[in-house]
Amino acid sequence: MTPLLADLPHIEAFPTVDEVLAFADRLAAEHPERVSVRDVGRSRAGDRIQLLTVAAASPRGSVLVVGQPHPNEPIGMATVMTLARRLAERPDAVDELGVDWHFVPCADPDATRLNEGWFAGPWTREHYARNFFRPQGSAQVEWTFPFRHGDFEVDAPMPETEALMAAIDIARPQVLTSLHNAELGGAYFYATPGSPGLYPRLTALCDEQGIPLHLGDPETPFSVELHPAVFTVPTATQMYEMAMSIGMDPAVLVSGASSLAYAEQYGPVAGVVVELPYWRDERAADTTADPSGVTRRDATLAALDLQEQAHTRLRELLETAGELPPSPFRDAVEQFTAMFEGAYIEGQREEARSSAEYDRPATVADTFSLRDNLHMSRLRLGGMLLRAIPPGAPARDEAERVFDGWCGEAAADDKASVIPIRDLVAVQAGSVLAAVEETVS
Repeated sequence: MTPLLADLPHIEAFPTVDEVLAFADRLAAEHPERVSVRDVGRSRAGDRIQLLTVAAASPRGSVLVVGQPHPNEPIGMATVMTLARRLAERPDAVDELGVDWHFVPCADPDATRLNEGWFAGPWTREHYARNFFRPQGSAQVEWTFPFRHGDFEVDAPMPETEALMAAIDIARPQVLTSLHNAELGGAYFYATPGSPGLYPRLTALCDEQGIPLHLGDPETPFSVELHPAVFTVPTATQMYEMAMSIGMDPAVLVSGASSLAYAEQYGPVAGVVVELPYWRDERAADTTADPSGVTRRDATLAALDLQEQAHTRLRELLETAGELPPSPFRDAVEQFTAMFEGAYIEGQREEARSSAEYDRPATVADTFSLRDNLHMSRLRLGGMLLRAIPPGAPARDEAERVFDGWCGEAAADDKASVIPIRDLVAVQAGSVLAAVEETVS
């Protein structure tokens, strides 16, 4: 662990939007010689979106750290608060690293507020799911940048995305790090190619904190493994081409380009996305053969069948609920269920049936990640559906019954333990520092 991150304190709960906004203002007031904060935009509900800067005396480059790109992923806000304070209190370390540090503490404040019900625990998957919110793709800040591919074009950035554009325009970063969170299992990373010295440093940080790596399939099927648990950053072009290859309307899958794609207009950018779980499960890193003897193909096809059944059940519950009041929860469930139906599932089936990569025996990590992806999807969407159905509505009891059943199945498969927030912050902050040292310093 770098001296800059030595002796990190225990962190009891994830910060709220109000807390992280107040922190940025306070840090700038306490260290006016090096630290500044400015508003780069406003959310749709009027919340400030800040750019917090810790300046070097003679910068050779710039780094931008995006906290809270997805609203159910608050480790990044805690990391921004920890790393920015350490840098502000150690100007010698800032000058040695030789970059201006720019932080967006919370990129999506409106949606983050809809998750704050679980930020202080209790740390169970059911409590998390009942207080969970994640917007549909067309409302995700980091993936709604302007994008064009042939005749297909998306150019309707949200106010939050426009604020992130402004932050990138100011920072013009050589390093762009986006602080994401997984859920249960192991850690993994996305990174740009060309930094072979960086990848083992990222995974070593997880080893130091006792966080297993995710050694199953990558989250995105077109990502290439650069190092165990380190994959290439997915692009909007890849998503577009996948949609076209399986006969899906690309507008269902592609809502825009990424922040990294936008930043590349200013020159080469080293991109690092950190995906850390809240709960550790050693099965995520177990590459021994699964005791069932199943092939990777059969395990994948069986998991896709269960995913399809779950989304069919969600669609039935939505139809039973009838005309729900307008809400972000309703919008998210409707779009996610539509996205995962039909061609999307069938395209993955065809890949599993035809690719020789699925011939081999499945590992424990393979089967674990497939099962947990099912649990994660069902609990997330089931929890949001419950938030969308008003109390007392006729469809509420049936939705509760289905959700309780899914919670029970997840609990029966649960061998996980909670990871201290302090350890998660240590990995995220260490990853940002490693990216800067490998790229600029």
